[in-house]
Amino acid sequence: MKCFRLFLPLAMVSVALSFTSELPAAEKESSSLWSAGFAKAVITPEEPQFLSGYGGRNKPVEGKVSDLFARAIALRSPGGKTVVMVSTDLIGIPVKMAQVVCDAVEKQHGLTRADIMLTCSHTHCGPALDDELSYMMNIPDAEWDKIRKYQLVLNEKLIRVISDAIADLQPSVLETGIGKAEFAVNRRPPIGVGPIDHEVPVLRITSPDGKQIRGIVFGYACHCTVMSFYQWWGDYAGEASQFLEERHPGATALFFAGCGADQNPLPRRKLELGVKYGRMLAAGVQEVFEGKMTPVGPELSTAFRRVDLEFQKVPTSEELQADLKSTSAYTVRRANRLLDRLKQEGSLSATYPYPVQVWKLGTELTWVALGGEVVVDYSLRLKNELGQGKTWVTGYANDVMCYIPSERVLEEGGYEGASSMIPYQQPSSWKSGLEARIVDTVQALVKETAKPQAE
Repeated sequence: MKCFRLFLPLAMVSVALSFTSELPAAEKESSSLWSAGFAKAVITPEEPQFLSGYGGRNKPVEGKVSDLFARAIALRSPGGKTVVMVSTDLIGIPVKMAQVVCDAVEKQHGLTRADIMLTCSHTHCGPALDDELSYMMNIPDAEWDKIRKYQLVLNEKLIRVISDAIADLQPSVLETGIGKAEFAVNRRPPIGVGPIDHEVPVLRITSPDGKQIRGIVFGYACHCTVMSFYQWWGDYAGEASQFLEERHPGATALFFAGCGADQNPLPRRKLELGVKYGRMLAAGVQEVFEGKMTPVGPELSTAFRRVDLEFQKVPTSEELQADLKSTSAYTVRRANRLLDRLKQEGSLSATYPYPVQVWKLGTELTWVALGGEVVVDYSLRLKNELGQGKTWVTGYANDVMCYIPSERVLEEGGYEGASSMIPYQQPSSWKSGLEARIVDTVQALVKETAKPQAE
């Protein structure tokens, strides 16, 4: 397998970075200290297999630009409540994988489902998973065997990295802030005109004296689609994480994807652009470090709920049989997949159990995690309703089942609003009303996390 790594001088990036390891000493009473633990594991497949992200891919990977990683952070509040967040260089979070991992973590560590947040960068240069999205490609049976074998290994690695992060818990100080990076562009026609979210939410975790950065959690709302080649690569998000870890030795940098389903890094299709965007994102994080950050208070509460979202229509067996004659390979593959599901399960569900999660850290941060490929309208709305500067909205979390359009995008249609449901093997577009159901659920969980919880 070919392996190469691209190094560019900072002069090639039109961003001035000034990285420092010295931080103002944080004076905290020991009773108010959080504990934090970190772990990192390589999740690059050991043998060549199919990549995911683009339905036209027709062969296994040919090499790598860099390894793929899973990173975990465990946080324990001064009152003793523990949560874990996992960041992965993956295309998605298969719902079956999430169930296996969360069940194991609950059994081993006593955490509830609300206490576990699984996220991905949505890199399009990561492995195909044992998930519905992989059915959009014409994958031979022998390659499916590799995918399913890898999935089992991946599940175990994620369980282990969470356990390692919990074992690493040490007294720490948490501070938060918001930076900016401006390379994301709304890709819906006319390109560049629609809404964007250029905020870079940042959580910095330091030693009690403030001299050592132990961890960095940061996010951005943009697709990881700089390249579409046959190489393993974490895209701009992986570059940003690696860049921050190199400049802050001993730190673990965890990226999460925001509501970037309708956002692309433009221009693209050159590797050096991905490196540039990674450094721009890292610069947005560093900008926060160099300003005044807000300490996170000692409170921690969590909530998780699945809300049923309705499909517009569930096709009949006869309609699916007719789709088998379509000139679109994607429509034919979906029809075959839904017919298989119909045969195995007896019916196709008219709804999908959509995951919504809320974490409340101190009074300074409300962290919302939504499943699926969420368009930018959700983050803009929720920040406006829940508080600018203190609300984070993560997409691609806990289950990536398809695109999640806003009511506006659903009405407009197009890829994010309708046709993307075909490669995701979903029966139809969503029924009107999904935005209200999701936002109402978020608001209910925010109220739930405002109440005192047992540690």
